Amino acid sequence: MSAALAKLTNPATYRAAWTSTCLRAQAYYHPDVKQNGSKLLWHSMLGISIVMYTGTYISRVRPEVQHTREIKRVALEEYYEKHGGSPHH
Repeated sequence: MSAALAKLTNPATYRAAWTSTCLRAQAYYHPDVKQNGSKLLWHSMLGISIVMYTGTYISRVRPEVQHTREIKRVALEEYYEKHGGSPHH
């Protein structure tokens, strides 16, 4: 357990992983870029779109949805309290 913890807290572990990732990306995209290919462009656009969509959803859409659900929940509780019944059939 302590060996795993030591590895997780060692900056060299992350530096080696980052270096490996950069080298693999260089080997994968460099030939395509040299041939004026569009693989890097499309992958970049896809990655940026995913990041932007996720960020927008987390920061703006999800709180609005949660607020709307809360309003509906309170309204239903008031309705059931006034008219009887329960949300559970």
